[in-house]
Amino acid sequence: MKWYQHPSVIDRLAASYVLGTLQGGARRRFESAMYSQPTVGAAVASWTEQMSPLLTTLAPMAPSQAVWTSIAKATSIKTSAAAKASWWQQRLAPLFAPFITPLPAGALALGVALGVVVPALWQTQTTSQRQAVLPESYVGVLATPEGKTGLTVSSLRKGKVVELQQAKITALPDKKTLYLWRIDKAEQITPVAAIPNEKWGKITLDEPAESVFFSAVELAVSMEPIGTAPSKPSQAFIYRGLCGKFWKWM
Repeated sequence: MKWYQHPSVIDRLAASYVLGTLQGGARRRFESAMYSQPTVGAAVASWTEQMSPLLTTLAPMAPSQAVWTSIAKATSIKTSAAAKASWWQQRLAPLFAPFITPLPAGALALGVALGVVVPALWQTQTTSQRQAVLPESYVGVLATPEGKTGLTVSSLRKGKVVELQQAKITALPDKKTLYLWRIDKAEQITPVAAIPNEKWGKITLDEPAESVFFSAVELAVSMEPIGTAPSKPSQAFIYRGLCGKFWKWM
């Protein structure tokens, strides 16, 4: 079977695409499938819709000239790079204002610029075809102190398995491990668990995610001594970002 015949693989890749962490050849192959396979396009549209609330809570950042050039290049407009960017800015920017003006800084900037604008257009064409709804989930989007994509954290609302995707494996000192923390609206920091230093990783919670992440407005990661159960971070966070709750209240 092809990868796009596996719903779980489609969902994971769609999430990575929208967040901007799917890069290189894998991103190009995914985009090709997105426009030929309705189930792939629907998954991208779903993740775009689910992640959109985060756009209103992050600090704004105007799109750079490189972003406009990349968008223009992706549309295959046969003009010079400068003219492409200018054409997009003057003619199409007003149409895309709700999506890209302003763009958020940090972990979602790249994802919004290249992984949300075009899928947002696709979404308008596939909404009527889409019947599946993303399961109720908690999703954390964590960035480095420099504002670069760092780590995504996700778990089903009533599940105990937390899935993690690290943009770049961290270089850890000897006898150190990554440790996940939740931060509530009062900025109270509470330990969650040690997490693997891997591109794709998983941890199993002692309680359902609803109990662990319900009060979280942010998640963060620090380096801690292996085998310890810290009550507070021993050093500055290497990743930190919003924790979103994705389901609809009736």
